[in-house]
Amino acid sequence: MELFHRHTGRKIALYFLITILVGTVLLYLPESSAGEPVSLVDALFTSTSAVCVTGLVVLDTGRDFSTFGQVVILMLIQLGGLGIMVFATGLLLSVGTRLSLFQRLGVAHRLGTVSGISPGGLMKAVVAFTLFFEAIGFLALFGLFVKDGFTTGDAAFHAVFHSISAFCNAGFSTFSTSLEHFSHNSAVILTFSILIILGGLGFAVLWDVLAKVRSKKQRLSLHTKLCLSLTMTLLIAGTILFLISERGNLLADRSLDYILSNAFFQSVTCRTAGFNTLPQTGLTETSLTASMFLMFIGASPGSTGGGIKVTTFAIVVLLAFHRFFGRKSVSAFKRSINSESIIKALTVILLASFFIAAVFILLMYIEEKPVSYELSHGWFTRVLFETVSAFGTVGLSLGATASLSGLGKLVLIVTMFSGRVGLLTLAFALARPSKKGEIVYLDEPVAVG
Repeated sequence: MELFHRHTGRKIALYFLITILVGTVLLYLPESSAGEPVSLVDALFTSTSAVCVTGLVVLDTGRDFSTFGQVVILMLIQLGGLGIMVFATGLLLSVGTRLSLFQRLGVAHRLGTVSGISPGGLMKAVVAFTLFFEAIGFLALFGLFVKDGFTTGDAAFHAVFHSISAFCNAGFSTFSTSLEHFSHNSAVILTFSILIILGGLGFAVLWDVLAKVRSKKQRLSLHTKLCLSLTMTLLIAGTILFLISERGNLLADRSLDYILSNAFFQSVTCRTAGFNTLPQTGLTETSLTASMFLMFIGASPGSTGGGIKVTTFAIVVLLAFHRFFGRKSVSAFKRSINSESIIKALTVILLASFFIAAVFILLMYIEEKPVSYELSHGWFTRVLFETVSAFGTVGLSLGATASLSGLGKLVLIVTMFSGRVGLLTLAFALARPSKKGEIVYLDEPVAVG
């Protein structure tokens, strides 16, 4: 099937929708349950969360699902992650982004219109990259889990599950408290962090960096430079902010190693991973606000991560910076960013903001605050946190998701699907030039600000 020609948006939505429905059926089977039967809504929610590599859960993955059910979830995560990588990398190819990836594989502008690489070749390359990093992650986690006291069989299963879940930025865990058990184990935290960051950078960036390492004359693309610089900036800024906001709270009276590793991991996981070493309900309001900000930005285009993407955020920040100093052009790394990219970035941010606001208001309307619910944070904060987490396909939770009604869960299902498939489809739509003529009127200035 020609993935990147006509009706691309429909093909993307259809791929994810079919995978979700098949996953729902499998998770609804009695064999998938470890105890009480899984309801249809919960099966649909779990399948959507897995395929969209979100990580929000309404059931305990390790306790409520059997081994068969956990394997189904793992397969859904892998299919979702690979699908995202293939489609998103295809988007970069289709819009003609200038990357060494294309130079090395003989691709000029549009995938399928030139010789040198086919959609099948692209899929093979993405799959090879994904399996390679997941295999390395498995070996590292297997050794660490055995060292921590797990049996060989348990260590192997947990290692393969978490390696795939981490690289795909899914956030699903077979441990009831996610990674809180390993909050004192810096080696485990670092391994998860590396897998999450690599998955969040995307295939195109990783290939571009590899080409640069192989050939020192090879120039990194502007796309890669923006992804790497913004990722590094957000990781450092997030770590510092969490160190400051949690120094008298969850990180109080801890060793330096514990403080640094957990603050860094919180910054990493908010970028759409969804694992947690610290109980999210214990975070300060400042930390929660920072987490939502990072969740909204997300990871790099062409990656398994969600959000509006770091390049979108970078372009808007650069626009504001240059306009503030009276400059008409927007540039970075001695390269100008065209007006089309700027308009696309503004469109994505505006639509994402409006969608999150609409979902949040809808959830606040249909969900009443539980009378017997012990809250360390207000219901307003919790619902907003879950909404941003669902749209950014992050998976971090303050516990409100599990207490939602069936209608509330359906709203979050649509939010996860829209946050993953909607933005990707929107990106393809924005990248496709209109075939119809456009009437252009005389322009007239409008007062702003």
